[in-house]
Amino acid sequence: MFDKVILGTAKIGISDYGFSSNSSCSSCYDLFQKAAELGVSILDTSPRYGNAEEIIGEYHRHADTKFLISTKIDDLIPNDVDSEAKIFRSIEQSISRTDVSNIDSVYLHQNEFGIIDDEKILSALSKLKESGLVNKIGTSIYSYEECEFSLNCDVYDVIQMPLSIMDSHIYSKLVKKYSVLNKEIVARSIFLQGTLLNRSDIGGKVKQAASMNNYLNQLDTLAKKYDVDILSLACSFVLSLEGVSSFIVGTASETNLTNIINASQCNLPDDLIKKVKKLSDEYKEWGNPRNW
Repeated sequence: MFDKVILGTAKIGISDYGFSSNSSCSSCYDLFQKAAELGVSILDTSPRYGNAEEIIGEYHRHADTKFLISTKIDDLIPNDVDSEAKIFRSIEQSISRTDVSNIDSVYLHQNEFGIIDDEKILSALSKLKESGLVNKIGTSIYSYEECEFSLNCDVYDVIQMPLSIMDSHIYSKLVKKYSVLNKEIVARSIFLQGTLLNRSDIGGKVKQAASMNNYLNQLDTLAKKYDVDILSLACSFVLSLEGVSSFIVGTASETNLTNIINASQCNLPDDLIKKVKKLSDEYKEWGNPRNW
């Protein structure tokens, strides 16, 4: 079983989701079947992803085996007496829609302080885990401060963070401060919303396009020097980092998924990893798509 690649389902529920190509799967059943054959064991989804949870459930009702499910909780407000009821209702609905007995990992889809540090929400999440409806509690963060709080909060077991050969500054600041990362780290946006592999539209969508393209040229030069394709460099670099258990990739293409899984099993030279990390550790304004 190859469990280091988690299949994201945003593009399955929302065909025009994200920056990458808008191709949708002609058969989600075939995509999931292929994922299972390749050893993928976890699907990442959310009630926010259109009808993705329902599509997963339909597959599960006809398949011989089921995926583990990670999903999200949304629409919470700070200091709300109804937080516990909302959280339990959201998870019960996700379990029903995806046709599983429980959720493997649940993330707060809202990352801001006021939500991730809210006492009522934290209490409800603890009760949720104790109930057996979920195995792990996590946050999906965008900043170092959010990540550090999650790392130090006993309620959270797993942190989903942006991490790629284009930008690893949040991760690296944590590693420098903490000798051991005591949480499971799941990387997302490892292609930075597709810009790494789909570059033709960067100029029209990223205001820092010149800086981004200059950086991509540096990566291309390194990859060529070490005779590694950019896809293998992107996937295997992330998995080489301490504490990173897996990464999420959103695709509706069986071919793309196969290529990504193959690429993630490349053994990169240590000196190449160090050189890429030196580049990616530097903060870049365009590293956060919210700045585009």
